[in-house]
Amino acid sequence: MGYILLLAAVVVLALLGARVALLFQLPRVTGYLLTGLLIGPSVVDFLTKQDVAHFTFISEIALGIIAFYIGTEFDTKKFKRIKNTLPFFFVGDILFTSSLVFISLLVALRGSLSTAVFLGILSIATAPAATLLVIRDLDSEGPLTDHIMAMVGLNNLVCIIAFVIAMSIISFAPQSAASGGSAFIGSISEVAHGIFLPLLLGLGLALFLQYYLRLGLEENELLLVSLAAILLGIGCSHYFSVSTMLTNLVMGGVLVNTCDRTRMVVKRLSEMDYPLYALFFVFAGASFHIDMLEEMGLAGVIYILARAGGKILGATLGKRWAGVNIPSGIYLGLGLLPQAGLAIGLSAWAAREVPTIGGSLLSTILATTVVFEVFGPILTKLSLVRGGEVKIVKILSSPTIGHIRANLSLLRSRVLKAFGRTPACDIGEQEEALCVKHLMRYHIDTIPQDATLDEIIKIMQKTRYTMLPVVGNDKEWIGILSLGSIRDLFFDKDLAHLIIARDVAEKVKTVNADDDLAYALRQLERHQLPYLPVVEKGKITRFLGVIHRRDICLFQLESDSEIEK
Repeated sequence: MGYILLLAAVVVLALLGARVALLFQLPRVTGYLLTGLLIGPSVVDFLTKQDVAHFTFISEIALGIIAFYIGTEFDTKKFKRIKNTLPFFFVGDILFTSSLVFISLLVALRGSLSTAVFLGILSIATAPAATLLVIRDLDSEGPLTDHIMAMVGLNNLVCIIAFVIAMSIISFAPQSAASGGSAFIGSISEVAHGIFLPLLLGLGLALFLQYYLRLGLEENELLLVSLAAILLGIGCSHYFSVSTMLTNLVMGGVLVNTCDRTRMVVKRLSEMDYPLYALFFVFAGASFHIDMLEEMGLAGVIYILARAGGKILGATLGKRWAGVNIPSGIYLGLGLLPQAGLAIGLSAWAAREVPTIGGSLLSTILATTVVFEVFGPILTKLSLVRGGEVKIVKILSSPTIGHIRANLSLLRSRVLKAFGRTPACDIGEQEEALCVKHLMRYHIDTIPQDATLDEIIKIMQKTRYTMLPVVGNDKEWIGILSLGSIRDLFFDKDLAHLIIARDVAEKVKTVNADDDLAYALRQLERHQLPYLPVVEKGKITRFLGVIHRRDICLFQLESDSEIEK
């Protein structure tokens, strides 16, 4: 079979696999991975090892784009919103995960210090591709999502740097002992090459891309230049034998903080990258081997349990140290479990440089990756849904057998009409009308009712919104406060110290969770607001969340075909 025809077949099978996964309420990522595993060498051998090796460049391009995306999450404006909590979660995750894996394996492997060190470092890494795709598919939004995205980038950054340093020390240690320490300079050179060269490459490519972005290119040229920079990052990293992920991560991080058109770049890339992701995960699944699980051994089992326990325990204690209720430490830990490309790449490098250690390291990582990459996205989806950061409609919109039957009936009716025949009847299911609760967002920054003007300004500086709800004790609904409503108070410093948020909060139209979407949209248009507060009325009126105009409009656009039915 020709490679073009083979690639077409893989794309079709990936689509079918994703739809089957959605029937069982599984993420699309899991569907792609299981499709690759099924058609790969481990089962039916439709995709051979040679085929997977031939299409490696597709996976490289997808991973390069993903690394760039993760880099753009290092926006200082985003970090302002979570700067008070992120360090606690990050330190807790790094310390507990790596320490628990290191100590557990050191005891289990009976003194194999080097292998325990490497696996402890690799346990920090989180698969950015699986995590990013689950978040994108679910359109999740909130503090849990923000922390997961930030920690994916930070974890991988720390993992790369720590692994390069450990590799240099361990690989040059025997030479240093034999030569009386003369190989120390070589070790330092190796560290500088593995860390500082990707930093320089990423910085240079960010400046290259920034130059062209400032020329005011049209959107198609913008996509072309952006893709060229990402491909340059991949190619240069391979040429100099350094981490592709670190190079493109640095490029995205530098660009987002120096150029205001970065979000436009991400938007244009996101319009063409999804097929690459699907292929990336299918080929990743095809590279897995079921027999790896049989050969995993005690070290692999301990690594899986210790890494999962370390992620959850570290995030839970980080939440306690930060003294916050949101995000949940358990859900944050579950969201960081996927692991694949980076860990495999670093362990393969270790296998080439230090065969005596790297061989067992690579086999353990390959075996455990099958578990983390298949079940990790499922747990990430579970954490985002249970964390309340996914709109209910995203959960309800997954296909069911009833939907498939209705679609087939519709297809039959249209074929008959096309040939001039009138169908006897159209079989379909009347869907339940959607309400505000199906599209509302549960997490949005709020202003305490007793906040002073200075405190209000600090809160407003960290949020993406120009107006925020004011709440009292037990989420009591007070009103809305916008920058425009407090603008005049800036000129009267004496008065500003006496006024609190409750005094200047404005009463606006609210809706209930059970109100229908058409009513909410009419109120949004009548009052010209970007969103409406959603409240629950009882002894006190409690604030629940918000319903955005954009979410209703996007849902209506996506539902046009259903309305036609």
